[in-house]
Amino acid sequence: MLVDAPKRKKMSEPGSGEPGSGEPAYAKVLTKLFAARRAGIDFGLDRMRHCLEKLNLQHRPRAVVQVAGTNGKGSTSRFLEEILRCGGVSVGVFSSPHLLTIRERFRIDDKKATRAEFMAAFDAIRALGVELTFFEYATGIAAWLFDRAKVDVAIYEVGLGGRLDSTTALPSTLSIVSGIGLDHCEFLGATLEEIALEKAGIFRQGVPAIIGLSAEARIRALLAAQADRALMVDGTHLAAVPPNLRMLGDHQRHNAACAVLAARTLRDEQGIAWEDRHLTDGLSTAQLAGRMHQAIPGVWVDGAHNAQAAQSLAELLEGQAKMVLVVGLSSNKEIAGFLAPLRPHVLSIIATQGQGDRAYPAEHIAEAARALGFESVELEHDATRALQRARTHDADVLVTGSLLLLGEILRGLGYPDADPVVVSDPGKARQ
Repeated sequence: MLVDAPKRKKMSEPGSGEPGSGEPAYAKVLTKLFAARRAGIDFGLDRMRHCLEKLNLQHRPRAVVQVAGTNGKGSTSRFLEEILRCGGVSVGVFSSPHLLTIRERFRIDDKKATRAEFMAAFDAIRALGVELTFFEYATGIAAWLFDRAKVDVAIYEVGLGGRLDSTTALPSTLSIVSGIGLDHCEFLGATLEEIALEKAGIFRQGVPAIIGLSAEARIRALLAAQADRALMVDGTHLAAVPPNLRMLGDHQRHNAACAVLAARTLRDEQGIAWEDRHLTDGLSTAQLAGRMHQAIPGVWVDGAHNAQAAQSLAELLEGQAKMVLVVGLSSNKEIAGFLAPLRPHVLSIIATQGQGDRAYPAEHIAEAARALGFESVELEHDATRALQRARTHDADVLVTGSLLLLGEILRGLGYPDADPVVVSDPGKARQ
């Protein structure tokens, strides 16, 4: 079914091969960074601008790309990264959240930051003496790492919204909004229009702004009206996407089309050279953990976490055998809207919750599933035991609802290089 499981790497000793970056020192840095979560989510650009000014970064990438969107940011960035890398371009990508290690958020030429690099970057930011939120720390770390690596292109994914996100304190030469859906409404607004206006806040004067396909026509038109130079993804870009993507589903083809237009714009306007074969090769080989991949035989994981993503996942499951669903959600999600599209594809649902402070009570998920008419609803608070119970069924298992949950499941399955201290994004705004 779908795609093959990736080959697993052999487990290695934590910190091995990285002098000065062993477990105790690395864990101490993670603990300090975890403390920054206490500041919560505090929108604004002044702290980040002050941080960047004091960092005095020396290298200016040939292009800086900022990517916003309710869903599809990670996949769009990944597709674009691979197109450029196939053309020999050095690329840095700042993404969020992560699955196993926070260092996944900082990719340079398709390699996550080493422990030593991450610790050096953290120390450089902390030495500035600027009070920062967790995500501002992460943004500063990315900028410092990309500066030291002298990347040709830096890609920054927005953490939340866009207008007041810390990544907007950085200059950009290309803006992308992959799509608009209802999510994080407590921060961004209760309507698609309000959310679109927040995400359109990344648009800059004179900078091309790419509008993706994953939004209603009226919302795409609203986004375009906010841009100084709107570039609309359309059928011609979709037609350039090869048929054999490793990331599956029509939604991923839409994300790939977004990357097609982005790559062409960088080539035409910034002189970032690549050839047509690099586009085909990059899109065909791009993969991203947590996007409907097989963790082990018979167990699939997908990071769908809101109603729009659940609808895309349901479309991907059309025609497949029914699966056992293990689902855990973060506390700010609309449960019924997430579960409803998946019901026709589910043999049984096991409601669970991750260990983080943002996890929604498993009882509430089970209650919503019963109200929606799921035929079999089970409850297991511990995520690892929920997966064990799911595997007793005679069907494939799909774990979904939260990337935090996916990370916990993958750690339980023995995936290597997991952080000794689990650090996640804060879920509450600063009071």
